[in-house]
Parts: sequence; structure tokens; C-alpha cells
Amino acid sequence: MAWFTEDDLRTAAGEASFERGRDYVPEVGELRPTALGVCASVRGKDVYEVWLGRENEGLVGDCQCPYGLEGNFCKHCVAVGLVVLADGTQPREADLETYLQTLDQQELVGLLLEQARRDATLYRQLMLRAGTTGTPQVAVLRRHLEEALKVKAFVDADYVARAKDVLDTVQALVDAGHAAEARPLARHAVELLASAMGAVDDPVGAVSGICRRAVKLYAKACAEAKPNPVKLASWLFKLRLAWTTWPTVDISDFTSALAESGIAEYRRLLTESEADPATLRLMREQLARCTGDADTMIEALAEDLPSPKAYRAIVITLREANRMDEAIDWAEEGAAKDQSLTGLLVETYLAGGRGEDAVELRKAALREAPTRHCYACLRETATEAGTWSGLRSWALAVMAAAPAELVGALLDDDEVEEAWETAVKHDCVGVEVARRRGMTDPAEVVPAYRALVEASLSRGGRDAYREAGILLQELSKAAATSGESISGFVTELKARHARKPALLDELQRAGF
Repeated sequence: MAWFTEDDLRTAAGEASFERGRDYVPEVGELRPTALGVCASVRGKDVYEVWLGRENEGLVGDCQCPYGLEGNFCKHCVAVGLVVLADGTQPREADLETYLQTLDQQELVGLLLEQARRDATLYRQLMLRAGTTGTPQVAVLRRHLEEALKVKAFVDADYVARAKDVLDTVQALVDAGHAAEARPLARHAVELLASAMGAVDDPVGAVSGICRRAVKLYAKACAEAKPNPVKLASWLFKLRLAWTTWPTVDISDFTSALAESGIAEYRRLLTESEADPATLRLMREQLARCTGDADTMIEALAEDLPSPKAYRAIVITLREANRMDEAIDWAEEGAAKDQSLTGLLVETYLAGGRGEDAVELRKAALREAPTRHCYACLRETATEAGTWSGLRSWALAVMAAAPAELVGALLDDDEVEEAWETAVKHDCVGVEVARRRGMTDPAEVVPAYRALVEASLSRGGRDAYREAGILLQELSKAAATSGESISGFVTELKARHARKPALLDELQRAGF
């Protein structure tokens, strides 16, 4: 029995990663029990090495994918965990642990040193750990950090693993209360990783992921051991301009460390800079979002007008600031220029207590286009405004101009009988209404199903023939409730279409 449960996997990964992990179970390679857990390779965009282990009787995992390199329990870890649960594999602890316990300290040191001479990864990990014992040896750690993050070639297969070891060490310093010592190391790591972007092959985004982790780690160190806020603002500004693509630096991670003076310096630099206008606009948006300055945010967003995206962002910003009258004004302006923003205007009317105006917009849309979709939009809006019960009969009267659309609207209202009667009356019985009516009155839909089968065959093509086979299955079930058989109908169809092998093949697949 494994040392963890499915619930442990779900808790470690989160619901979304857990569900995605199920899809990767077939991609898990052979399980390899180790001294402290289980290893396996998992094929995704690349082949990733995954390790699951036990720590304090709990479950831990490690994966070389970009998300895993940020310290997350990823979908690949979940996939390996599910295979372990099905297989029952246990870590090989007993024999190895018993043997190691028989060795004295000198023998253990000898074994480690011997292996470290052969294994560059182990040597690096041990040296990094040695630098964190007692009073952190910042100079020693910086030297090993620089060596680890030096790009050896464009295709540097071990670069991400080396970077991860470095960040794990800096993270350990922060967690141990040595944020002041960790801060310059984290900053230097960010700078080296930034220079590596583009200099090392990164087909699956692993280097980008490790860069993002380094920035967040530096932000955490700054929050716990605050640097000079003005100098920090200058450094962040220069870094953000250097990283114009990916990954972006989120200034909100540094809010507490920047404080008022740092924010003011960052704003000054933005004002005086002559860098790329689009980049500066995005930086102003980010700063405004960070400080909660709606006016500055709107000013920055307005530079991208009249794009629908800019209108939407401005309206949402004003709504979040509870400036509803202004939000409505902007939403009205946007909707007048681009019909795709009508929904935004409706939402804003409702949020601003102007439900009647929202309903009028939906009514106008239905009059212009009496479709099932417009009817559904009106129903949703009027229901929220509390006026649907008095509007429904008017809406159905408008929909009468488009019988097929009316049938769909009635089905959405669960008025199946009325929908069926309308479809029969206007000779527009479709598959959906036939199926819904057939649930309660199967015998009544038999003639309609025959017509639907004929309509599918008249379109021709493999897809239409496949649909005809499905409809024949449904017709057969409906007819059987009243003791009818469709064998004669099927025989006649086959004879009439004897020269259509694709049709005969699909009918055979459907059981006819």
C-alpha cells in the first residue's frame, strides 16, 4: 500500500492540476523505487523526470516541467502518484536505511565525498548546503551561484536543474530567517537569469519559469529585509524595460518593500522615460493597479482607445472603484462604437441599478434579430432586473416571426409540448425538439424521425450518413414503445441507396 492517498494528491496539487494529471497517467514510464520515494518519467511537451517522496509522513513531489520548477506539485506529479496508488509501489527504505545506520560518521562522509567527486550535481548541492550552515557564507554562495548560472552552451541541458538548486538554497536561507543574506543572492540570481534569457535554449519555457520564481523569491526577501526603496525602484524599472517580453516583472510583488518613496521614484522614472510607449503604458497600468489609482489606470488604458479591450478595461476599473456613473458613460460610448460591447453595457446598467435600461437594450436587440440567443439574453437580463414574468409573452410574440428560433426558445424555457406543437405547425421539426418530445411521447415523434433520417441522407457525405444511423437508432427505440418495427423502412432505405457503400457501412455500424 502506498504511503499516501488520492486525497493527498488532490490536496497537494489542487483540483485543476489533479484533474489534468489523470490525463497523463498513460504517459507515465516505469516506476523506479528509490531510497526515499519513487521516480518515473512522464511524457508531456517534453519528457520530464518526476520524483515523489515522503517527508514528515506527508507527500512531496518534484518535477522538471516549468510549473514544477516553480515549486508546485504539478499534473505530472499527480500522474505518477495515481500510477503508484494503482501499483502499490513503496519506497525502498528498509534495507538501505538499515545498512546506512550501521556506518559511522566517517564512513558516511567518505561515501558522500566519493560520490560527490563523480557527480557534479551532488557536489554543487553539498557545497550550497555547506554555505548555509551556521552564519551564511554569502561570498561562497555567490561564487557557486555564478558558477551554476553560467551558460555553458546554447543547448545547456542541465541549466534549469542548476538554477533550481541555487534557488532552493536561497529559499532555504529566507525560510531560516536569513533574508538579509539571501536578498543580494536572489537579486544576483535574477540578473544572471535575465541575461540567460535568449542565450540558452528554452523550448518548453523552463528557463522562463525559473526566472519567474527567482523574481518572486527576491520580492519575498525584500519584504522581510527591506532594501533602500528608491534604489529598488530604479533596479526594478531597468529590469522591467530589459524584459519587454517574457517573463514580465510584476511590481505588485514588491509593494511592501518599495513603500511610498519607492513607488514615487518608480512613477518619476516612468514619467521621464523615453522608452517604447507601449511598454511604458503597460508599466503605468501595472503601477496604477498596484497602488489602486483608478485615474492613472484609466489614463493609461485610454491610450489604446478605441479598441474594445480598452473600453472594457476602463469600465471594469471604474466599476471596481464604485464609480458607476462614469462606468456607465464609458460603457455607453464603447457600445455606440462597437456592438460587441453591448453585453458590457447591459452588465454595467444592472450593476448601477439601471435594470430598466438594461432590459430596453435587450428588447431592442430581440426586435432587430428574433433569435434564440437574443431571447435568452433578454430572459437573463429581465430576470435579474425582476421584470421577466411581465415580458415573456411580449418576447414570444416577437419570436413568432422566426418559428424555428421560437422552438429553440421554448425548449430553453422547458416548454416542450408548446415547442413541439409550434414545430409541427410550422413544419420545422428538428432533432432537438424530436428528442425532447420523444422522452415523454415517443410514439408521436416516429413520423418526424423518419423525415429527419431522409433529410440527413439527402445531404450526403460520411458525417450525414453517420447522423442518419444515430437517428435510426433513436427511431427504433421510439417505434418499439408502440410495438412498431422499422425493419421495413430500413430495408427500403438500403435498397434505394444500394450504390452508396459509405451509407451502408454507417448503417451497419449503427446496427442495421
